[in-house]
Amino acid sequence: MVVIPSCLFAFVLYLRASSASDDSWNAEIPKSVVGLSGSCVVIPCKFNYPSDRKSYYEFTGIWYTDKYDVIYHKETSKIISKFKGRTTLLGDLHHKNCTLKISSLNHSDGGSYMFRIEIKHFDKYSYKENKVSITVKDLPEQPTISVKEELMSQREVTATCIVSHYCLSDPPRLTWSHEGMLMSNSQPQDHGQWRLTSSLTFTPSREDHNKPLNCSAEFSNGNKMTSTKTLQVKYPPEIKNGSSCKSELLTICVCIVDSNPPSEVKWFGPSTAFTSSSIEQNGFLNIFTLQGWLGFHDAVNCSASNSEGNSVITIQVPHHGETLYSNILMFFQTMY
Repeated sequence: MVVIPSCLFAFVLYLRASSASDDSWNAEIPKSVVGLSGSCVVIPCKFNYPSDRKSYYEFTGIWYTDKYDVIYHKETSKIISKFKGRTTLLGDLHHKNCTLKISSLNHSDGGSYMFRIEIKHFDKYSYKENKVSITVKDLPEQPTISVKEELMSQREVTATCIVSHYCLSDPPRLTWSHEGMLMSNSQPQDHGQWRLTSSLTFTPSREDHNKPLNCSAEFSNGNKMTSTKTLQVKYPPEIKNGSSCKSELLTICVCIVDSNPPSEVKWFGPSTAFTSSSIEQNGFLNIFTLQGWLGFHDAVNCSASNSEGNSVITIQVPHHGETLYSNILMFFQTMY
């Protein structure tokens, strides 16, 4: 998966963003965040402290549970055993950023947490009024597919698949059921969430009509979520093998047409136009039958056309009860 560099740059700015400018002990921390079991979760955090126009260089950031158990400290010996090796301070305290990452998330990590800052030669403060609640989920979000309602054969199109996740360093892997050119990027959302977008650029064909387009998101905890869109592809008519004429008491000609939308079919002799006697639908095929006395015509033309193009075939009219199949002449022209 390729992450666009501009998104990485946006993430750096996001982490280094300055906090509120008023001179008081305050923090910007979401009231709740959601994480996926087995993955990681990020708690966005910005803090402020009263300014006395002095510069301070030594900061200690501490994260606690609501029972004052330490889950992050630069002195790792102070961290309780269940969180050791699983917490990382992503933010830069010198830029008033206290963003925390918790890895290998499990259900026992659910609960409330708070941040405390200790500034050497100044003061210390616990932001008890800014507690954040972590919820741990077992099932991830379902991806969402977006593609044009109606596609045209041999016209390039781009489909997108979007899924939410909770940790930039541990994104899901998005895969498509159709081949094409891929591009992916992640964008930050509110409350520590991220949105991963995968774009698939491909050229649909007549074979893609009414076929499923799948996008699957595979997460680090082993869960796989799939969303599907059924493709609707418009394509020009193709007159199929098996189109033929036979003569017994009457001449019967059959023209088998595959197209979407359905084609209008006309029959022509050297100097005469004929009308189909019947039309039968078989899946995506339309079978046009011409039945009657065709005189002494040696051949008839079947012309099929729709909004995407047309196709013409010449079928020999047999004599003496023989059946002749159409293999003489075929024209195909796509109209745009």
